[in-house]
Amino acid sequence: MKLLHFLSHESDAPKKQILFMAAVSGLANGLLLAIVNLAAEQVFNRELEVRLFIIYLISLLLFVYTQKIAFVKAITAVEISLHKIKLRITNKIRQVDLSFIEKNPEISNYTALTQDSTLVSQAAMKMVIAAQSLLVLLFSCIYLAIISPISLMITVIMIGIGVVVFFSHFQQTSTELQQAEQKEKEFLNRFTAMQQGFKELQVNRLENDDMFEHLSQSITNAKKLKVSANTRLFFDAMLGNFVFYLLLLIVVALLPIFIPTTSEETHKVVASILFIFGPVGMFTGALSMVMKTESAIKNLYSLEENLDKFIPQQEPQDPTKYQHFQQIKLENLSFHYTDPEGQQLFFSGPHNLTLKREEMVFIVGGNGSGKSTFLKLLMSLYHSEEGNIYVDHEKITPTNYSSYQGLFSIVLTDFYLFDRIYGLPDIDAAEVNAWLKKLQLDKKTRYENNRFTNMDLSTGQKKRLAFIVAVLKNRPICIFDELAADQDPDFRQRFYEQILPELKAEGRLVLVVSHDDKYFHLADRIIKLEDGHIVAD
Repeated sequence: MKLLHFLSHESDAPKKQILFMAAVSGLANGLLLAIVNLAAEQVFNRELEVRLFIIYLISLLLFVYTQKIAFVKAITAVEISLHKIKLRITNKIRQVDLSFIEKNPEISNYTALTQDSTLVSQAAMKMVIAAQSLLVLLFSCIYLAIISPISLMITVIMIGIGVVVFFSHFQQTSTELQQAEQKEKEFLNRFTAMQQGFKELQVNRLENDDMFEHLSQSITNAKKLKVSANTRLFFDAMLGNFVFYLLLLIVVALLPIFIPTTSEETHKVVASILFIFGPVGMFTGALSMVMKTESAIKNLYSLEENLDKFIPQQEPQDPTKYQHFQQIKLENLSFHYTDPEGQQLFFSGPHNLTLKREEMVFIVGGNGSGKSTFLKLLMSLYHSEEGNIYVDHEKITPTNYSSYQGLFSIVLTDFYLFDRIYGLPDIDAAEVNAWLKKLQLDKKTRYENNRFTNMDLSTGQKKRLAFIVAVLKNRPICIFDELAADQDPDFRQRFYEQILPELKAEGRLVLVVSHDDKYFHLADRIIKLEDGHIVAD
């Protein structure tokens, strides 16, 4: 069982103690059966002893106490395990190559860290119940064997039939539940796409209907699979009930015809069967949960294994390692996009270029010319397939990517703006607010208690705020991708003629993607790209 392996591998919880407490709880539960039957017999004979009442209370307290310990320990073990794997997976996600995130957009709503982990958490209680139920079942069968061996034999045969049918369905049901989960993920991805493409769909009813039909297919397929799997589970539950009532009929009505028994023996047998079928029902119910848990744990480990393939082995980031660089040289740097079948879609490079400190470089080119890909290659967000990057005379390799990337402050076109400045916990709020005033954002937001008070800004305002954050990080290379777009003419002029030259004067290398040819004369160099290649410098 993957759940037991998961707990064993991820947690140092006292597993022996959990199993021991579950065992004692099960035995105490079984002992209650014997005491109830014995007490019923004594009441019938008017011989009820006080000590039997005391023993029953002790057994009941033992049952409750040991069950509580087993549950709490098991739940704690599962939560510790989930905590470890969640942190481990989250840590790995932040280390993977950008291309992995772009090729796997579903990572942003990945169910392995949400629904799947919740399912595993719920399974802890079921696991303890299953272990306890097995022991109650064993104790009850031993007790029934003492009372009526023939009744035990009939009971075992009837339960055996139910178990065979249940396990014959087990694999098919588990497979259908996993397939249904995949269809649910497809639906979620398409639902997200519908939201992201809402404008495009809204203006054309035919496209909207076609998208809805495509989305409906996923949820319809998931429905069919779930109906089939849950119907089979319901059939198994109904079969269990049928076997139970049929067994009672045989023991109460048919067995006494062939084997004479007293009413007292019949009552004990019926009570024993009642105790037996309770644990059987709980055990099969726990197995149903285990089916879903197996898939959930598999998803967690599958995600982690997939991430491991895209995490480069690298040294810890040293922010000071290249801070005093003089030039960055690209030598035959190249990268290409591929479709799911591995066919090349777009090739960037080979790029041969030298960038010097205290330069202001404009990068120009039409849409689709490869500007964004070039920048991601330059920053090693995309790892080059051929060629090399040199900082002064040192080659950048996977082991020192992190330290090299520490040179850059960036605002790309698809930037994300956090509500606090990470990496600078001791930043002076007064300095941040001074920049907010300088860029005319002080009426919209302020920096207080290590966060911005308001993030409900226009696109242009968000770009200015992102620019402030990038500048305050005080890194030697600044990259601004179309930052002046969505800005008013006055700010645009100030940005090109005053702010960018100030950054250059501070000793930074400033790279600006721009279509504002009115200000091209301010650049030290203009690099033009077409079809993924540098065609002019």
